[in-house]
Amino acid sequence: MIKYFLAFLLISTSLWARTIGAIAMTVDGEPITLYEIDQLSKRAKISKEDAVNALIQEKIEDEEMRKQGIYASPEEVDQRIMMIAKQNNMTLSQFEQALRKEGKTLESLRKDLEKQIKKEKLYQKILAGKLKKPDEKALKAYYESHKREFTIPGKIKIQEYLSNDPRALQAIRMQPMLMLPNVKITPRTLDPQKTNPQLLQLILQTPVKQFTPIINLGKNQAAMFFVSYKGKPKVAPFNQVKQAIAMRLMKEQEQANLIAYFEKKKSEADIRVLRKP
Repeated sequence: MIKYFLAFLLISTSLWARTIGAIAMTVDGEPITLYEIDQLSKRAKISKEDAVNALIQEKIEDEEMRKQGIYASPEEVDQRIMMIAKQNNMTLSQFEQALRKEGKTLESLRKDLEKQIKKEKLYQKILAGKLKKPDEKALKAYYESHKREFTIPGKIKIQEYLSNDPRALQAIRMQPMLMLPNVKITPRTLDPQKTNPQLLQLILQTPVKQFTPIINLGKNQAAMFFVSYKGKPKVAPFNQVKQAIAMRLMKEQEQANLIAYFEKKKSEADIRVLRKP
């Protein structure tokens, strides 16, 4: 019985190893395995076809980075980590603890950020000199044809929480009825047309009866806002959304240029399919 069990175990192990190592295709000689396709499909909750396309693009991007000598230094990665920790009002030690609670490590984050920084540099090189700032006519035309997308509430009622200790604000987020001496609470009514655009965007993205994320105001002060009420939506004036439209149009240009660039590179690449995923 033990002999048959060991034989079955050896066969199963061999099959599993072949599944992991089985090459589905190559892109300019670089392999993509069935296992990689399957894992990305499950992790990103996308079809295997989309996973294949994403992995092909990744191989092409890696090749472009090598050709153009694009890299991310350890210092750049460390700076990005410190920036993320600061945005979350955490020290590096606190940030590392938070990562561990999510089942991640600082080292795995470093690898992800290294890839991200390299990709950002590659995209910047691809887009250099190709983007054109939209003129007033283009902005107004877009506004007129997409008015429904630029609605804002009437009056907005919020509770403003200010403190010199972000941890106190975090404690209130977890227990809203908590009263702390180092937290100042002020009720405010906002007119969206007269409100700071960044603050307005933060509040518009936050559902009613919920807190905004904690933001760092500098000078050892942090803030968050509880959104109590949003008035009936109405179309925002052109001048108020002009900058948002410009950013949207620039983003669309970026995406169109990147898609065209990588489609061309994909057509030039030597892609050989060995097994269907």
